[in-house]
Amino acid sequence: MLIGLCGSISAGKRTVASYLVEQHGFVRLRLTPPAPTSDLSNARAIVTGSAANGSRDHLFDTVDQLVEFITKRWQQRWVTTEVWNEDILEKLLHRPSFLLVEIYGLRTFRCAAASQPAPSLEVFVEQNDDHLYHAKTGLARLIDRAEVRLINQGQDLEQLQQTLKELDLSNEQRLRPNWDQYFMQLASLAAQRSNCMKRRVGSVLVREKRVISTGYNGTPRNLRNCNEGGCSRCNDEVVYSQSYGMDLETAAVFAEGGVKLRQFSPDAKPNVETFERAPSMPVVHLLDYVAGNVRSLANAIEKVGYTIEWVRTPEDVQKAQCQTLILPGVGHFGHCLSQFGQGGYIDPVRKHILDGKPFLGICVGLQALFDGSDESPQTPGLSIIPGKLSRFDGNDKSVPHIGWNSAMLVRNSETGDRNFYGLRDGSKYYYVHSYAVPYQQSLLESAGWTVATAKYGKEVFIGAVGRQNVLATQFHPEKSGGPGLRLLKSFLDGRRWGPTSPSQPLAAGQGLTRRIIACLDVRTNDKGDLVVTKGDQYDVRDNTGISASGLVRNLGKPVDMARKYYGQGADEITFLNIASFRNCPLADLPMLEIVRRTAETVFVPLTVGGGIRDMVDMDGSKVSALEVATMYFKSGADKVSIGSDAVFAAMEYYRSGRQLSGRTAIEAISAAYGNQAVVVSVDPKRVYVNIGDDTEHNTIETLHPGPLNERYCWYQCTVKGGRESADLDVQQLVQAVEAMGAGEILLNCIDRDGSNAGFDLELIEQVKRCIKIPVIASSGAGIPAHFTEVFRKTGADAALGAGMFHRGEYTVNDVKDHLLKEGLLARQIEELT
Repeated sequence: MLIGLCGSISAGKRTVASYLVEQHGFVRLRLTPPAPTSDLSNARAIVTGSAANGSRDHLFDTVDQLVEFITKRWQQRWVTTEVWNEDILEKLLHRPSFLLVEIYGLRTFRCAAASQPAPSLEVFVEQNDDHLYHAKTGLARLIDRAEVRLINQGQDLEQLQQTLKELDLSNEQRLRPNWDQYFMQLASLAAQRSNCMKRRVGSVLVREKRVISTGYNGTPRNLRNCNEGGCSRCNDEVVYSQSYGMDLETAAVFAEGGVKLRQFSPDAKPNVETFERAPSMPVVHLLDYVAGNVRSLANAIEKVGYTIEWVRTPEDVQKAQCQTLILPGVGHFGHCLSQFGQGGYIDPVRKHILDGKPFLGICVGLQALFDGSDESPQTPGLSIIPGKLSRFDGNDKSVPHIGWNSAMLVRNSETGDRNFYGLRDGSKYYYVHSYAVPYQQSLLESAGWTVATAKYGKEVFIGAVGRQNVLATQFHPEKSGGPGLRLLKSFLDGRRWGPTSPSQPLAAGQGLTRRIIACLDVRTNDKGDLVVTKGDQYDVRDNTGISASGLVRNLGKPVDMARKYYGQGADEITFLNIASFRNCPLADLPMLEIVRRTAETVFVPLTVGGGIRDMVDMDGSKVSALEVATMYFKSGADKVSIGSDAVFAAMEYYRSGRQLSGRTAIEAISAAYGNQAVVVSVDPKRVYVNIGDDTEHNTIETLHPGPLNERYCWYQCTVKGGRESADLDVQQLVQAVEAMGAGEILLNCIDRDGSNAGFDLELIEQVKRCIKIPVIASSGAGIPAHFTEVFRKTGADAALGAGMFHRGEYTVNDVKDHLLKEGLLARQIEELT
């Protein structure tokens, strides 16, 4: 984010810049000032002053150098007061991360603050007029283009800083209008076409954030326009109104048609004039303390009709307007609570809860409410709810617990047959965690808590818990499709209890469902377009058949296809970036935009693979794998997938005598975001041998002999998209990455890729026997029965499909219908209502 400050002389631009630097971590950017002309020398002295150049400031000779610098670092915070002319402004406005702010004020005390003698009133007015209206260098036209105006009326710094705090210039949502702002601006533009002389009205018809049509009021077609005398009503009496009033009769017509009415009005603040048009949507405060993917939660909240205000300081929690507070979180209990404590949030959040204000905790946000966790015994929780988390028993199941499970309300006389915040016994919700609160019958209920439970293996644990103003979920509602959105809306609307819906799905059985994942291989095609493709044994070019062209197969647009599979009931979406984008700055990676756009409308987990490694950006700066992963998490990804680098790390692990270095991408990302955030994608291929002793690698006796009738084989790991082989077998690799902190294995098979012959069951069984973390079966699926086979005959935790979905031969729902007919648990599609 780059904030440019402009305005009248002595208005406080440098003071505001200093505030942003000291209070919000901005860094000052400076331009070498132009040589002043004799008639402007005094004015320029007042405008630019003589501020000392701090050690963190950056000085540039040209605006082009400045623009190139911030373009590569757009996610950092910058501020400049050197917006001297329209040429500079035009170049800055081309960057979507730029915000122009006008500081308005005529206070001579500012001269004193800058250690300058206060000029006489006549000199001050003359200099200010010259500054704004000089024929060649006047800045009035430039200032008129400011998006936000701060009216500095205070006589002291404290009042100015209070105004700045209320204005919240560092809120990055100012850089891009929200949907209501966007649509209202379109409606305002449409209203300009109105010919009605009584009032101007514009409208925009929208479905799922897409504009269907625009319109405006006026005389019907083929009649004389109202402004030409064609309407006697308006021409008898002309009325001008600054607002549009909705009368009761019109409102009743809308209500009968099922249209929800919501008034739109600007958000007024003292001493602040803003040229944005913010809607009067209900506000939710979301606490951001670097807790992983909060972008998806924000998208889900906006989806159900609320707008987000970010809580970034403990003082924000204590503001009177902070009524509804949400605490998200993923990862390690100790790490998250430490971040939480170091930020100074513990006491303000506890007070918020005890004051009876609405509070929602999600995942680690639920865990934080309890006394503590075995994951980090030395770290205390908030002790709002009695109990302690323990790790799942991994002897009979995979850990972490990843996937879609129930949240069954524990019924008693208080609950009756009602729904609790929209929870339904037949719905499934997305969980991802290794530690949980074991359920103890009546323990929490006797203290007034309402409890919903889930079952994993033989263990029953708390999936959701609530009392009065508090609700907490172990699952992620923002990743739980329609049921999760329903819970969010019920909580935000304050609907704690609701009637059981007659259309509720029948419970398919308590417990973890079989996950079906849609995978999209993404790369540029020969025309330079970003497309979804699919290969045969990793070759994505069309080299066979009558229509063979040798070109990259184009199966569709990534975001559109992700939305389609979400609508078909996919439990997760995986994007695998199989292009390098080496000539693209890291911040402009196309995959980041794909994830952002997908996360706006797809409310199931998103995994991104490809390029998650230490790298050197185009400007020569070094970027760690953790920083790359963080960019994807902030864009809306839930998990990152690591491929070749995991093989290299495993080989080093064995060379060092199975010692962890602490420097690998897997270790760094899992330590920061939890092991559930790291998937290792494995690309093995069969190597046949006559007997098991022919190699030191881990062999199996196969039911599918080799070309020379070999009865044994081992699976050799490959790197660089299967183009190079490594002296490492699949068992060695998965055991090494499990030790490093990986949370899941995406198990591909080069031999089966694109074959439509079914999964390699022998490979999957071998891997499942030697590790405890979940395994996703991949490569070879061609019909729904292949999914049933892999779940029945192996311990696979999930199964992935690609080509059969892309080509339209089967849908995700076809596969789930087949699983249900065969008696296997599968999540069914549910809408928000």
